Amino acid sequence: MMQSALIANIRSAAPNMTPALSRVADHVLANPQSVLYRSITELAEDSSSSEASVMRFCRELGFSGFQKFKLLLAQDLATQGQANTPVTGADSVQSLIETAKLALDETERLLDRTILTTVAGELLAASQIEIFGVAASAITAQYLEYKLTRLGLRARAVADAHLATMIAATSGPSTVQILVSSSGSTIDTVRVAELAHSRGARTIIITNRSKSPLAAISDHVLLASWPETPLTGGAFPSKISQLLIVDALVAHITDADPDRVDTIMDTASSVSDRNF
Repeated sequence: MMQSALIANIRSAAPNMTPALSRVADHVLANPQSVLYRSITELAEDSSSSEASVMRFCRELGFSGFQKFKLLLAQDLATQGQANTPVTGADSVQSLIETAKLALDETERLLDRTILTTVAGELLAASQIEIFGVAASAITAQYLEYKLTRLGLRARAVADAHLATMIAATSGPSTVQILVSSSGSTIDTVRVAELAHSRGARTIIITNRSKSPLAAISDHVLLASWPETPLTGGAFPSKISQLLIVDALVAHITDADPDRVDTIMDTASSVSDRNF
């Protein structure tokens, strides 16, 4: 199989790199497929380096950042037939179903029930719940807003990064800020989390990465299975895992406050005349 141009460039450049950057290069060369599923924090740990070293490694190769590097790596591996999906089969629909089942099963094992209970309590006590996610993560954010509104909680999801940043800047201790980010490294989402946290708001993330810049500054992490590659952003397995977390959180809220079931009935009745 022909070697990809990026892999060849890394192999050529590695001998002239500093020891820290060389460790990153060696790890990428040995594990190119797995790097697609790693956050910058995880790659730094895997290669016994630092996030700053990973960024310098990317810039040494001519990339402006880690995500740009991963995008070309994903494209190269896909071209060479090395970026296989975890579940394959002749029937693409069946493959999707089996992959989704696996993602749900893994998410069930990853979910910490104690954290779910704690987060449910904090949402019930919050005066305002702010939710933010960009691109495909905005879908999960909107779904969460809908489910929390059905429970009678004051929840708002925004997809505009500037608006979300201003909201975070005016939040306080009675606010809960929920961030949705599969990678945990989206710059706008990290910025919103930093601002909200600095204002005393509780920060909660729904993510597919256990270690990331966003996870490092959050109070609680709700972890979904099936991380994405740059070419599979918003993929069905990672999305359905996040939606499972939303519904699990709603279930814990109604367990903590059974009267919320009546609120669901009230909100359902309010729009019943809209259905034919």
